[in-house]
Amino acid sequence: MALMAQKAEAMTLLIGKKNKGILLLEVLVSAAILSVCLVLIISSFTRAIRAIDLSEDYFRAGLLLEEKIFEVSYSDIEEGFSEGKYSDFSWALDIAKAEEDFFHEVSLKFSWDQGSKEHDFAIFTYL
Repeated sequence: MALMAQKAEAMTLLIGKKNKGILLLEVLVSAAILSVCLVLIISSFTRAIRAIDLSEDYFRAGLLLEEKIFEVSYSDIEEGFSEGKYSDFSWALDIAKAEEDFFHEVSLKFSWDQGSKEHDFAIFTYL
């Protein structure tokens, strides 16, 4: 029995010495893996925030586009081109006579800058 206890003690000493060197390597590898995962998680959050901002801009552009179309449809329609600016958005309105005498072709485009990119939202209809 004493011999088995001695062998078990010798085995734990050998295993314990090997694990001390590997433990530092394991810590370094796990820290590297965690840092890569943290960078990926943070970048996915920033992409989600950018997507939310862009969808909010498209939503605002759609509301402004609808407001401008109603403004044109309930006023006297005059042929021609006009443009203007509303907050961060610029708009361009083009009204032309359609092939039928009682219709007008209306083209309305809202555009805005977000960072280094320019975005636009347009509609083409007959009034």
